[in-house]
Amino acid sequence: MKMRLMSKLLITTLLTSSIITLGCSKEPTAKRDQNSSEKVAQKPVGKKSAPKKEKLTTEQKNQKRILEYVKRAISVNRDYALKGIRIRQVKDVKDLPGWKVYFLDIDLKIKKQQGKEITVHDKIFSNGKYIVRDFINIVNRSSLKDKLVPDMDKSYYRKDHLVYGRESAPNKIVVFSDPICPFCQGYLPGLLKAAKENPDKIALYYYHFPLIMLHKEAPTIIKAAMVAEKRGMKDVMEKVYAQKFNLDTADEKKILEAFNKAMGTQITSKDIHAKDIEARYAFDKEMADKMMISGTPTVYVNGKKDFSRRKYQEIIKKK
Repeated sequence: MKMRLMSKLLITTLLTSSIITLGCSKEPTAKRDQNSSEKVAQKPVGKKSAPKKEKLTTEQKNQKRILEYVKRAISVNRDYALKGIRIRQVKDVKDLPGWKVYFLDIDLKIKKQQGKEITVHDKIFSNGKYIVRDFINIVNRSSLKDKLVPDMDKSYYRKDHLVYGRESAPNKIVVFSDPICPFCQGYLPGLLKAAKENPDKIALYYYHFPLIMLHKEAPTIIKAAMVAEKRGMKDVMEKVYAQKFNLDTADEKKILEAFNKAMGTQITSKDIHAKDIEARYAFDKEMADKMMISGTPTVYVNGKKDFSRRKYQEIIKKK
């Protein structure tokens, strides 16, 4: 949650104007004296001419300007030092012909925290002439930026995150969820059941995404579930969602007592803080941040965000 907030604050700090002109002025061409004769340069015999540089396309030039602008903006920031910046993905903006949204990965060092390194993910708009932070609908005041999301690549189809279905199944579904979230508790059982009963149609990949500011018990429940899976327990997440752990406490001891009683396990505080469990927990959060996930449950079907969260129902109905 802090990382997502930092990303929003950072890009707001960097792009101080709502609209920034990228600018591209032609250099004046020197007029030739019509009375003078032009000499044709002769190539030296036996020597190869220098290789010609490939000309950049209009889009490549635009991306270069965008990166240069963000680099300049960060260079004057006292709190951060830029390590690297990449345009991860570019998509046309459907409702705005000529405009594109650019998804950025920005690697930074936090100067006041002994050079701690972070990566923030953000997006900006450009039509080749202007850079814009966001478009606001003046009728309903909604943000276009919040609605546009990157497509998902195959790196999310990890075997260690496959909960149900076969890897060879034609439909890959990725879900980011918090077992304490009431919406997830209502939605996930149906999705898990559908994937479990249709392994030839659906490969379901699960990523933990705790909403810590709302659900204090989520991190402990999630790590305990990871330990249970590590020990070979089957259908762990299905059982966790069936229990609906709504404890409203951050007390690790109380949470583990409730988890062990409900799940028939004997998981300790030492178990959930093992290096491999902490690494898996951090990895899931990192993968969620990369996709700019901000709420749960968030579902992707075959690389595209499923805003309706109902596409899995259509999939299982098809023969």
